[in-house]
Amino acid sequence: MQNRYVFGLLLVALWTSLAANAAGQVEIVSHGQKVAKDRVQTLFDLSCRVIAEEFRIPDPNAIRFHVTLVLGDSNERVVGDELNQTYFIYMSRWDELMFTTSATRLAMHHVLTRERKAKLVQEVLQRSRHNDVISVQELQAGNRH
Repeated sequence: MQNRYVFGLLLVALWTSLAANAAGQVEIVSHGQKVAKDRVQTLFDLSCRVIAEEFRIPDPNAIRFHVTLVLGDSNERVVGDELNQTYFIYMSRWDELMFTTSATRLAMHHVLTRERKAKLVQEVLQRSRHNDVISVQELQAGNRH
């Protein structure tokens, strides 16, 4: 009985570890371009780790996420859909600096939880309702006196 319990705990730990690693995977759509998949994954992992260290997040896996790198797209951009948890980095060709910059930017985006972001937006809106809005004309009239 005790062996089953220990075995069950080991399975849960393994499953959790695999899920955390899968969450931090980079999927590559290369459109025939050559790219070192291990290097891409290493840069992504280090981007998450460095951001976690910078913001003192004890578990770097807390900000890991799945991202798709799409090569061969002339419209270079970073796209994130937070509601569906889908993130894409589009590049015309492999560029280590551009990828690392994009991955780091997305990792910073993950430092705040969705709930925390919503709370911050509400705070901004609440504060904006308490501020008096001054028109440009009123500002200019005030500077003349």
